[in-house]
Amino acid sequence: MNHKRTKRTTTLLCGATLLLAGVQGPALAAPSLPAQGLRTAQDVHAVQASEASHTVDLVSTADGFTAPATTRPGLTTFRASTTQAGKGWIGLARPKDGAGWDDFLDALSRALSNTPSDVPQGAKDLDATATLLGGLVIHPGRPGSFTQHLDPGRYLLFDYLAVGDAEPRYRWLTVSGDAVAQGLAPTATIVSKNVPGAGPRFEVRGTLRAGRPLRYVNEIPGQVNELLFVKIAEGTTEADLKAYFDAMPDDGTFPPNSPFVSASLGSLHLSTGRSSVVQVPLESTRYAALTWSKDATDGIRLVKKGLFTIVDVG
Repeated sequence: MNHKRTKRTTTLLCGATLLLAGVQGPALAAPSLPAQGLRTAQDVHAVQASEASHTVDLVSTADGFTAPATTRPGLTTFRASTTQAGKGWIGLARPKDGAGWDDFLDALSRALSNTPSDVPQGAKDLDATATLLGGLVIHPGRPGSFTQHLDPGRYLLFDYLAVGDAEPRYRWLTVSGDAVAQGLAPTATIVSKNVPGAGPRFEVRGTLRAGRPLRYVNEIPGQVNELLFVKIAEGTTEADLKAYFDAMPDDGTFPPNSPFVSASLGSLHLSTGRSSVVQVPLESTRYAALTWSKDATDGIRLVKKGLFTIVDVG
């Protein structure tokens, strides 16, 4: 691994360490997919899927992670679990124009860098290199799933928490054959979008239910983005969260007195106009829905610009 790559992947892993401690969300996005994922809010509402979905199993252990080399096109539910703490956040991407793993990792690392000046060009390079199709933030004993529409082609599955390892965990997935059209039916949709006069915001549609699927849609132009859920201390308000985020420096460190009382669960990054149906083990309580992604125009964390909200899970 060369020095340039080591420096960039270390930046990603620093963010991941804080997230595992329940303080920070992932700093990563999954590679991009020219193939159509669950496309936009209008498209995905037309999908009335059954629970008997076409599934692919992803398993992470101390020895690595296993994933199939092939699957069929259409709506595909990826079921993921991990038995090793600090590993198993599997992302999905489709590289463009023959881009390889190193091309993807280099662009991803700069797009999600904790150095704000690296982010704008990194975001442009990432958009040219891959389409991010989500993935899962999970932990041992807390599995999850996400659903994507796969067109025929070649995709990349990778472990975000292992990108800085001497032997990064990634697998190529070839999609071919007859299409399927089944997937998980969500009870709610959360959309990240730009609101005129306000800036980036989350919009919640429907009702979040414990243990049930939800749909995440990224509508922010030119911006990869994730959706994370973190339990908050009793009595925490959105004003408290704003004050905490305002106190954050831009170098990836976090102030003391965190309002968060759990590790994060949720969806890894999506490219603009993409969506994913995600099922993670949320409980019936209050969470902060947030992102640790940086603004592709200036490298500032989007939570500092208002991209967070408090949600009640029933």
